[in-house]
Amino acid sequence: MKRILFLFALLLTLAPGLQAQTYDGPEWAVVNSSSCFLRLKPDYESGNETQCLMGTVLRVKGAERYWRQVDAPDYKDVWTTELNVAFMDEAGKDAWIAAPKYVCSVEYTHIFAEPSTVAARIGDFTLTDLVRKGTEARRGWVQVFLPSGREGWVRAYEVMDFDEWVSTREATRENLLATARRFLGTPYMWGGASIKHFDCSGFTQFVYRQCGIVLPRNAREQIYTGEEVPYDFDQMLPGDLLFYGTPATAKKKMVVAHVAMYYGDKKIIHSSQVVRISSLTLDGEDFYDREPLAVRRILGHVDTGEGIRSVAARPWYY
Repeated sequence: MKRILFLFALLLTLAPGLQAQTYDGPEWAVVNSSSCFLRLKPDYESGNETQCLMGTVLRVKGAERYWRQVDAPDYKDVWTTELNVAFMDEAGKDAWIAAPKYVCSVEYTHIFAEPSTVAARIGDFTLTDLVRKGTEARRGWVQVFLPSGREGWVRAYEVMDFDEWVSTREATRENLLATARRFLGTPYMWGGASIKHFDCSGFTQFVYRQCGIVLPRNAREQIYTGEEVPYDFDQMLPGDLLFYGTPATAKKKMVVAHVAMYYGDKKIIHSSQVVRISSLTLDGEDFYDREPLAVRRILGHVDTGEGIRSVAARPWYY
């Protein structure tokens, strides 16, 4: 019996995530890198559940070595490493939220230590990352501050005032398709939700967010938003979401495994191996030979209590 108890205690010591977590540090953290991987367990070999972009507010709940257990705006009980975030108390978190900000408006660039491209790089800076606005400007550069408070510089044409960015989002079918096409060829990655890599629902969520609409994170949540429409080429409209998986039976619940955006012309655009356009008909290029579980219409159902919010009504990062 003693040997069994010893082996069980050893297992608890060696297996990350099995022990009850205690944490008495700062309750809040803000993502301080361009994209932050959030894993199921405090281990690099653990699955990546999602990503959060620079500026996202996280609630800190636990600690395991250099890992921190956090709640993100749309994901609970996930883990990230301590150097990816800036820790804050309640007052610091509130000050960060209230501070005027810039949003990165280009796909990929860098933050520099000085207003020069030959200066030391502080880090990369990707589409819709957030930084605090500084007060200085020099020869086409603007001063910024990371969530950690570190000063940096970015080229003025690579950022927008965040409030202006929010006010200029237009959720039209044309904008949704134009935005989606920008990411063609982006590689698939489970949990990907940044411009560098997407999973299927990370892609649809990111595209809609660029147009001012906040969707839930996963396909199994997105399927319950908006309005259901028939799977009919005469009735579906570009921007509608098509969901795939296993239908419910008398013994098993429905399993939602994939989401795609209707492109029009009997095609979908989706993240499946890479972001690509596939045909829904046998005679088309890259035929996607699956029957959808459901089709949902998002446009026309924003801020109506159906699980879809505008960025203006619910700023994505807070």
